[in-house]
Amino acid sequence: MKRDEIDSLVVTRRQDVQYLTGFESTGHNVPIGCIIAEGSHPHLILSDNLQGNTAVDSILGSIHTFNSDASEDWFRAHGNAFWDEALRVLNEMGQTKGMIGLQHDWLSVREFEKIKTNLPEAGFRDFSQALWKLRHIKDPVEIDAIRQAVRVAEIGVRTALEIVASGKSEDEASLEIEAAMRGAGGQQRGIRAAVLSGTHARFPVAQPGPDRIKTEDFVVLDITVSHSGYFAEIARTIHLGKPSERQRALHDSILHAIKAGEKVMKPDVSIEEVANHILKKSGRGVHPESFVQPLGSSIGLDLHEPPYISPKSQYSLREGMVFTLHPTRFLPEVGSAKVADVVLLTHDGMENLGSLARETM
Repeated sequence: MKRDEIDSLVVTRRQDVQYLTGFESTGHNVPIGCIIAEGSHPHLILSDNLQGNTAVDSILGSIHTFNSDASEDWFRAHGNAFWDEALRVLNEMGQTKGMIGLQHDWLSVREFEKIKTNLPEAGFRDFSQALWKLRHIKDPVEIDAIRQAVRVAEIGVRTALEIVASGKSEDEASLEIEAAMRGAGGQQRGIRAAVLSGTHARFPVAQPGPDRIKTEDFVVLDITVSHSGYFAEIARTIHLGKPSERQRALHDSILHAIKAGEKVMKPDVSIEEVANHILKKSGRGVHPESFVQPLGSSIGLDLHEPPYISPKSQYSLREGMVFTLHPTRFLPEVGSAKVADVVLLTHDGMENLGSLARETM
């Protein structure tokens, strides 16, 4: 904030509010925010509907509540009741004339106009990118939460290896896996057991459907789960019959890719170098265009956070970063293959936070 000459910061993105205050909101469509200024604890602003979920001992800062009618525009926009309380807190803090940092990528035009109208002597500056950079490095508590999420995700993969069978639908298998992860402590938010067969898995956000799993097809097991708000992603590719030579070669190239990434990941190495090394070392005759980009991403309170593992990245690796490496390739008439693991950057290299074997065929 000093570097950017910002006097106070109004945070309106739910994950960033949790990062800065410790409060994990269970109402994902309910407005929430916090205000930060030098010399003051964070001021958490939340609906009175959420106040009963607040464990005071775990919250950093003071709590302010507002009454909000369900007819208000919740979702992206925070609504008038939220902003009336936020403006009241800013006045109480004496932060009405300085430079105020906002998250412009999480703010509607209507909200911005209301803030400007009520604070005519203040200036405004976007603080979105600075918050992302602050979240790049995970502290020990965050890393422990991600480890716990990895543990639950691996239970999901092990369950999948037992129950996925020819003739079963993607939907049916996915629901069984999700139930197992919920029983193991996975949170409702973030649980996704995507059993994707054939060419279906080539889409990064593909959802399981009614299609029946065939013996001759690849099946991608794409498992995500959260613990204390922090995500993990584990993926494996299986074949229920005898894979063809082309299918085996496709799967081998994915194994080469993730191993190549792990080999060069260490502090001070550029992410561009990591991405190019993955594409170069995936095997002879492997065209970079067949990879689904990005090859991985930072992971934490969001499933996919910047920086992304891509040849166009401008960032370098630093100790304490946590990534999901998830190389994915698609070839027409062959299918899709994906392997994903969560890795932590240590002082001299990286640590795989999981323990599952990658050889599944």
